[in-house]
Amino acid sequence: MPTYAEHIDRLNALGPRRSGNDAHRTLTDEVAAELATLGYRVERDTHSFERWDAADDAVSLTVDGDAVEVASAWPYSGETGSSGVTAPLILLPSRRKRWASAAGRIAVIEVDNVEAPASLILDSWDGRFPFDAVANPVISSELAGTDLTAARTAGVVGVVAVWRGLADHEARGQYLPFTRPHQGLPAVWVPDSEGADLVAAARRGATATLVLDATRHPDATMDTVWAVSPGTGPHADESVLVVTHSDGGNAVEENGFIGLLELARDAADTPHDRTIVFVLVAGHLRIPAVTSHGQATTAWLHAHPELWSPAAGGLTAVAGLVIEHLGAKHRRDDDPSMDAGGDTAEPELLYATTREFDALVRAEWRNPAVRPVRPGAVVHLGEGEPLWENGIPAIALVTGPVSLLAETAHAAIDLDLLTRQIDSFRALQHHLADAPDRAAFGTVRRPGRLRKLFAVARIAWFLARRARR
Repeated sequence: MPTYAEHIDRLNALGPRRSGNDAHRTLTDEVAAELATLGYRVERDTHSFERWDAADDAVSLTVDGDAVEVASAWPYSGETGSSGVTAPLILLPSRRKRWASAAGRIAVIEVDNVEAPASLILDSWDGRFPFDAVANPVISSELAGTDLTAARTAGVVGVVAVWRGLADHEARGQYLPFTRPHQGLPAVWVPDSEGADLVAAARRGATATLVLDATRHPDATMDTVWAVSPGTGPHADESVLVVTHSDGGNAVEENGFIGLLELARDAADTPHDRTIVFVLVAGHLRIPAVTSHGQATTAWLHAHPELWSPAAGGLTAVAGLVIEHLGAKHRRDDDPSMDAGGDTAEPELLYATTREFDALVRAEWRNPAVRPVRPGAVVHLGEGEPLWENGIPAIALVTGPVSLLAETAHAAIDLDLLTRQIDSFRALQHHLADAPDRAAFGTVRRPGRLRKLFAVARIAWFLARRARR
């Protein structure tokens, strides 16, 4: 089996693994082959969907004949063909966009990389958080609430979104937002450094040409891969789910399969009481292709209740481990091609969905300063969310550097940190697979309606305050 460093090198060599592309399918096949080498019977669930893709050289923007740097295409937005679309620009306010006023034009909008209090999206077991605030383009692209479908219906012919408060090198290649269906309206992101000139051009109604020569592949497929390591003790009818995903744009998002393979190797070598199910889901970057709600793991849970749901008469899932973004660091160099001298440790974002698991993580995790969090009332980030929603106690690593969704070969990874995290997950797997009483894992308590409403109101109040500045 390759070393951890060799796995990272392989991810960099493959390049972005957009859902269903050749690189994504290749990685899935390689992980499946590694599982088979370990002696597992590998199962596959194939998802068929229409894949949308745009090469870097098929995307451009000019204003009055002058080229404007494009940071990235808006995935699954729309397509213009090779000739592009030419129209006057118009500036729309960031909030309460009146799309009808931009009919027949290319709308320019500004999207802040919002710094929000951690307590707005996370909860805590002890009143403390691993960080005070969150400023991540993944969250900011969603909080902006841009509805391209509504813009298309209003007659807008294109959208240019300007990143604000995000360094240019961090804006480049951002594959965001990735949760939307195909919207039928071409849209691109431009870096903050282009913002002042572009906004001025939009205010004077300058003419722009937007090219987003994307291709739609109606017969695309991608596979979720899974394998079972049977338990050999009195609790073999109980399962522990080990989950990660395979699609991602760089060597951090997603490298969780490295941990999954290591835990699968350990399970193959060491008898364990409970049954362990290893799941490599596809579709994290194309959620609408696999489910109408939740994450890619939601689709797998729906397809295989016999491996986790007591109502199906098979195994009962009593715990889960969700492995994402191993060894994640934050690159602070202005030049991302530079060596790691400017990188700094990224605080580990580690969910524990029961109080008992909070205590377990503090005892077993190879970082004495770790501060596990509870899911917020509105959202649980990452592929651990479906386990939380279905009442399966889980521990999920989902550290989120700013570059998480950036398609880059220069993702900042600390191999020593990655190793410690995998060692931590191995220790947790031993505990969960062999603990004598599942009651010690605790019970997932989902937020009630009032708590959810209060959380939504806090977010709305926060955004309203920002809009008035």
